[in-house]
Amino acid sequence: MTERPSGSEPPASEDAPESGPEAEISIRRIQILNLGVLAVFFAAGFLVSVRFALGVLAGGVLMAANFRVIAGVVRSVLLDQTSGVLNAGFYWVKFLALMGLIGALVLWFRVDVFGCLLGLSTILVAITLEAVLRLSGR
Repeated sequence: MTERPSGSEPPASEDAPESGPEAEISIRRIQILNLGVLAVFFAAGFLVSVRFALGVLAGGVLMAANFRVIAGVVRSVLLDQTSGVLNAGFYWVKFLALMGLIGALVLWFRVDVFGCLLGLSTILVAITLEAVLRLSGR
């Protein structure tokens, strides 16, 4: 067994997981990807109907705002280490407001339910795209 001089790092193997800022998931890039996916889904929604496309837009904008709030809450809990009770309360108020807004969109503004669901799901597509891009080294 050979000894390494003190302070030197072992050579990285090909199977070693990446570390550092390059390996971290980028919240900002997820938000940008989400807007891109939303734009594509919104444009494709016109192939179905204008009402469907507006439902996609309404759901996507609502989920983009929701994701931004969640990212802020998580950032404040993990980085600032602020009061957990306050953040938990804020999270539940946000959750109730989100459900109320979705209900208002469907009941009063009569957006297309399936279009709204598709818009709400754009964030999942963006998160998946971000993971695939990170795994592929981009």
